[in-house]
Amino acid sequence: MSNSDQRVARLRGARPAEEPGARGIERVARNPDCLRLRAVTIAGVTPATAAKILGFPDREGQSPFALTLGQRFERQLLENGAANLFTLYRERGLLGPSEAKIVAVDGLAPGTDLRARRRRETETRRLLEGKFRGDPLAPNLIIKPRLLVSLVGLPHPIEPDFLVAADQEPFYRVGELKSYPDRGGKTDAADIRSACRQAAVGVVGLRETLQSFGARQPEQLAVADADLVMRVTGFFIPTLSRMAIASEVDSVERAIAEAPTNLDDLETMLPAGATLDDPAVLASVPNNYRPSCKEHCGLWEHCRRQALAGRHPVVLGDLAAEQLAAAGSIDRALELMAGSGLPPLNAAEATLAAELRTADQALRRAVGHV
Repeated sequence: MSNSDQRVARLRGARPAEEPGARGIERVARNPDCLRLRAVTIAGVTPATAAKILGFPDREGQSPFALTLGQRFERQLLENGAANLFTLYRERGLLGPSEAKIVAVDGLAPGTDLRARRRRETETRRLLEGKFRGDPLAPNLIIKPRLLVSLVGLPHPIEPDFLVAADQEPFYRVGELKSYPDRGGKTDAADIRSACRQAAVGVVGLRETLQSFGARQPEQLAVADADLVMRVTGFFIPTLSRMAIASEVDSVERAIAEAPTNLDDLETMLPAGATLDDPAVLASVPNNYRPSCKEHCGLWEHCRRQALAGRHPVVLGDLAAEQLAAAGSIDRALELMAGSGLPPLNAAEATLAAELRTADQALRRAVGHV
C-alpha cells in the first residue's frame, strides 16, 4: 500500500474502501461546492454508507425491480460475446460486418479481488494503447473497461459499460447501457442527464489515459459524445442514441479541477486525526445542500436537516437561496424585511432589506391588507 493509500485509509477510518465509480464522480460534478461529498468520495466512502454512519437509512439504491430489469437488459445485450450489442451497431451502420473484434475485459481478468481489478486496469490500458498506436487488430467493442480518473491526485477506477470504435475511427467513444424506456422526446430528462453525466466521466478517463500515452490534444481523440443504449417501451429491444455531452464533460473536468489538488489540502480541512467514520467528524464537514441533492446523494436527508436547523434559505428552494444570500438565514431575512434586529450590516443587506419591504408591501396590497 502506497503512502497516499495509507493516508486515505486513515481518513476513512475502520470502514472498508468503496469505489465511487463514474456515478460517484458524477455526483461531485453535480455539486462541486459540497466539501462533505468531495471528502467521502475521495476517501472511498459512498454517500449511502456515510448516511448510515450518521444514523440515516440508505435510500440511495435502486429498487429491486429496477435492478433486476437493468441486469436482465444488460445480460441480453452482452451475452454470447456481446452479439446483440454488435448487431445493434451493425444495423445502424456504425460498424461493418468485419468490425466484430470484441473484447470483454472482465473475461480477461475475472474476479473481485484487488489483483483482478488491477489486472483489468492493465488490460484496458493495453487495448486502448493499441488503438492509439493505430493497431489494425484493436477491438471495435471493449466491454466493461476499467479506466482511472484522478481526483486529489489519486486514481479512482471507473467502469463504463462499453467503448466502441470503427476501424477507421481514431479512438473510442463511451457507451452506456440503460434499461430506461426510450420514449423519444418524452424520455425522462432526469434519466438522460444522469446517463450523460456518467458517460462524461468515462470521457474524462479516456482523455487522462491518452495524456499518459503522450497525446497532445486528447480532447480531439476522446470526443465529447456518448452512445446511449436504451430499450423500446415494454420490450427488451435496444435503441441507440448518439448524444453530445460537451457540457457534461466540462462540468466533470471543472469539478475535478476545483477539488483540493492533493491530500494535504483535504487533510487541513479536517481536524487533526479525524476519521470520516466518526459521526461527529462527518457531521462537522461543511455541506452544500440543494433540493436537487435528493436525486443523487444518499446524504441529502442529513444535510437538509442541518439546513432546516440553521434556517438556511435553501430549504425554500434554489431561487430563495440565491435571492436571500445576503441575509444568510431566513430569520435574518425576516429581520431585514421588518426593520427589526440589527440594521443592515453592509450594502448587500441594505439592498435586500429594501427589496423585501417593497415585495411585502406589494403582497399586502394584493391581498387587501393595506
